[in-house]
Amino acid sequence: MTRNMRQMDMSMRNNKKNHQWRGVLTALAIALGGMAAPISAMPVGWEEAGKPWLSQGSPHFTIHYVQGHQDAAERALDIAEQVHRDLRPFFSTMPAKKTEIVLVDDFDFSNGWATPLPFAQIRLYMSPPEEGSDLAFSDEWLHMLIRHEYVHIAHMELAAGAPKALQNVFGRQGFLFPHALTPSMLIEGLAVYLESNPVDGRAERGYGRLQSTNYAMKIRMEAASGELKPLNQVVVADREWPLGYQYLYGAYFVQYLVQTYGEEKVSAFLDNYSRRLIPYFLINRTARQTFGKDFEALWLDFSTELEVMLSAELRQASIDYVGGHSLDHSELLPFLQVMAASHEGLLLNRNNGEDRTRVERWQPQFSDELQANAKPRVNTNQGNWQTLVSSKNITSLDSHPSGGIIATRQVNRADGRAFNDIYLLREGRWQALTERERFKQVRWLADGKHLLAMRKVSGISELWQLDATNPKQRTLLWQANKGEVLGSFDVSNDGKHVIAALQRHQQGWNLEQLDIGPEGDSQKQKKQKQWTPITNTKAHESSPTYLPDGRVLFSADYDGVFDVYALDIASGNLERWTREIGGALKPVWQPELGLVYQSYGSQGYEVKLLAEPQALSNVQVSEYQAQYDYPDVVQQPAEKGEPKPYQPWKTVRPHNWLPLAYIDDVRTQIGAFTFGSDALGQHNYTLSALWDTDNDVGDFTAIYQYDNRWLAILNSSHSYDKLTLGDQSGYRITRDDYLLLQRSHLFNAFEDQLSLHAGVYIDSESLVSQPNFASAFRYREIKESLVGLAVTFDNRESYLNVPGIGWGHYFDAVAETNEVINSDYEGQKYQAQWNVTWDLPGRTTLTARLAGGYADDGAQRFGIGGTDIYEERRLFGRDSQAIRGYDDNAQRGDRYFTQRLSLTSHLARVERNWALFPIGLGDISGTAFVDSGAAWDSGESLEQLTGTGVELTVEAKLGYGLRFPVTVGYAYGFDDELGKDEFYLRVSSLF
Repeated sequence: MTRNMRQMDMSMRNNKKNHQWRGVLTALAIALGGMAAPISAMPVGWEEAGKPWLSQGSPHFTIHYVQGHQDAAERALDIAEQVHRDLRPFFSTMPAKKTEIVLVDDFDFSNGWATPLPFAQIRLYMSPPEEGSDLAFSDEWLHMLIRHEYVHIAHMELAAGAPKALQNVFGRQGFLFPHALTPSMLIEGLAVYLESNPVDGRAERGYGRLQSTNYAMKIRMEAASGELKPLNQVVVADREWPLGYQYLYGAYFVQYLVQTYGEEKVSAFLDNYSRRLIPYFLINRTARQTFGKDFEALWLDFSTELEVMLSAELRQASIDYVGGHSLDHSELLPFLQVMAASHEGLLLNRNNGEDRTRVERWQPQFSDELQANAKPRVNTNQGNWQTLVSSKNITSLDSHPSGGIIATRQVNRADGRAFNDIYLLREGRWQALTERERFKQVRWLADGKHLLAMRKVSGISELWQLDATNPKQRTLLWQANKGEVLGSFDVSNDGKHVIAALQRHQQGWNLEQLDIGPEGDSQKQKKQKQWTPITNTKAHESSPTYLPDGRVLFSADYDGVFDVYALDIASGNLERWTREIGGALKPVWQPELGLVYQSYGSQGYEVKLLAEPQALSNVQVSEYQAQYDYPDVVQQPAEKGEPKPYQPWKTVRPHNWLPLAYIDDVRTQIGAFTFGSDALGQHNYTLSALWDTDNDVGDFTAIYQYDNRWLAILNSSHSYDKLTLGDQSGYRITRDDYLLLQRSHLFNAFEDQLSLHAGVYIDSESLVSQPNFASAFRYREIKESLVGLAVTFDNRESYLNVPGIGWGHYFDAVAETNEVINSDYEGQKYQAQWNVTWDLPGRTTLTARLAGGYADDGAQRFGIGGTDIYEERRLFGRDSQAIRGYDDNAQRGDRYFTQRLSLTSHLARVERNWALFPIGLGDISGTAFVDSGAAWDSGESLEQLTGTGVELTVEAKLGYGLRFPVTVGYAYGFDDELGKDEFYLRVSSLF
């Protein structure tokens, strides 16, 4: 809902103040209908020539996919039908209608989502996870993903009694899905629990997140922090460490309920709550009726049991601890960092969630104590980080003495795709070597002229050799079979071998080696190269890299905790180097420094150095030999129809409606509201209509959006202005019609940061009726019709712990004319604005804004003044600028120039809910600002208006998951005649 609501907000600001209630009414209707899911699904990537969308059905599902993905689509249907059969014993009822599945290959990362609105739908990302990910503890990516997402559908579709009866009347409204309005901790917790406990014995083989070493590590370190998170925090989990902790706590909590009360009781709770018509307020009553305790008491029991269970393990782990010291001044980081060894020092792509990301190099200090003819000795306890270059979305790094620093980074494109490409650092700037090629990891070969790069296309892993000077000259070295996934890899010092983490079909993650010949054997490969298994265990072996002596350094969980190991391939001797409490991840060997890795702690990741690691144990890796041998997830292939061309109407039709009513002393309005989208998320719409039975006039709003390129808004509303003359009074009724047609992204460049757009904007006001004496009150019907072009540039970035924009530039230049469509105005209008945000230390930013406009004499004039900063964000039809501390349109003219300076800082993170009631608090931030500007007509002198003030923004959390930023502001205008003191309230957005 986010995008559409904001576009409504930015595009319909011209509506008159005396009927803004209508916008509030419509917004509340949208909120009621869509509080469980977006009003529109995320659109698939723009359609590509020669790749039409197809649809194929089975008894309980319809899958939509791009031509060429039929094998994967049929496999997904087989899995989905198997999952449907497997889950049927747990849920009292299963979805009555088919679930729409959309299979996409638009992203170079692993994910998926599900929602019951406006129909039951699941989105599957084809790219499988790599080793080390929470999602990598399964044998087949699509199975775990479909199982998890279909649990959501089966769970949220549960409705009986009054909710089901009302669904039969009003259709699929969010507030009529009781379980969709429960905390995400329960929704995700149940899905992770059932994802991890299939009925075919996979749970005993370490299947799913709840059986994974990753989740064990995370919950262990939550206990190590001294206090597990309280329930009123977990139900509104958002930005606190560890990210996504509602999944973690929710899964262990559901598991506790099953182990304590039995799976039947959990199913009974789901059945009982599915009859609750009033959301939020009856959840504890239902828990007491089912378990004998409310959720607060259950959570206390769960936390106590978990702490007792983990306390002995933590005590022993603290005694046995062997690890490095902080290389990062004990800074704790919210994300795993990308690191690489280099001949000049350790490289780290620092992403701390509050500053602009950057590639840094560790500069160690050298000991003063030198012996004759000896090299300087590194003091591993002291040094500093040197910033080399800013970065964005780096996914891998490597360095070569002659080749330089190479990286892969994810680029988010205007067409809705997010692909990785290879970049070379030259003279302090990143130079793209590929474009939309999807290479997610890259390593130099020994010659410093060639590269090895990994990518996944249609879910299939590939390993390529590229010429760094001519990346189009490349050779495919290896392509995975179905069910195989290539993870992290490294190239040996002599360039003859590649070591990688590789998952084979129905197995876990093991190390394998590929012989690529001298320096990569740049001759074209006539036969695909074959991997040689190095390990064959049930451990999760990850992040392999070659040591200078030829051994392999990697992280593995042989005893249930991730630690760093060194393996001699020839002899099979395995040395253990660390014994961390949480886990030791992503090891790197930096010459003259030692072992560098990232430890998982109770407050974040920490970069650690172990300068001279000692062997804590020596064993033969063959002692761990074992295999998972997962059974095939599909016991019976699904009955399927023939693929057919995709038809959007089957899903885009209305699936809901909501009655609307408004009554006062002037009007009696009744109407309805609906919204919808198609399965691909390409067609999205909202419709509302109201009829005034007292005055025989109607209001309506229609919003249609085709992916992110076409937007159409049509709004017709009426104003009722009371007129009084002597002892006579009556109402003048006027009609305001508004139309916006916008075509975005006609042209894109510079990684789609520069875009060209076109728009048509029409705003007209006309007289409907008025009393006989109204001629004494001047009124003029008016119509403005603008056709325009706009150029935008936007490279702004947002950071986890920084309010609003964290860094970057936004610029637009707009030219509009009244001469194309009939208009009461004439001539042209030109406007431009530039916003720049600087990232200051900590969680603070400084933003400057300059804006100016020029209108021909016959065009509508501009106005400045007021507190409505959202009007400034409109692209077409923009006619006012905020100057806080002044009334709306305090100055008007055919020219304007405004300036603004704002200092914004994060003040606090509450992230707490009021018990289980649907209200809580998130982040709190403050802003100090200065607004200045002037509007004037040609030939007039410029009179600058200046105002200053402060704002406090409190992020309300509604319904456990909706962010509702509320801003309270004070402004003071310095002008003696026009300035004023004012307090104001602003709601930034609904979602």
